[in-house]
Amino acid sequence: LEGKSYLENKDYKIYGNDISIDLKNDISESNEAVEVINSMGVLKAKGFKNLDSEGKIFFTGEVIFITHD
Repeated sequence: LEGKSYLENKDYKIYGNDISIDLKNDISESNEAVEVINSMGVLKAKGFKNLDSEGKIFFTGEVIFITHD
């Protein structure tokens, strides 16, 4: 996905730029800044790699999490 875009499921939304999606291996990632919003708060990071089939998201660079509380 070139430019500004986002990924969404029932648990969270990942907003970012230039997100690549590998449908064969269920991996999405970006080396650009991302913002993740879920029911607990907002996370900001320099990039991410989502291993969807394993239910894991790895964030790169400085990571900041701000709760909704």
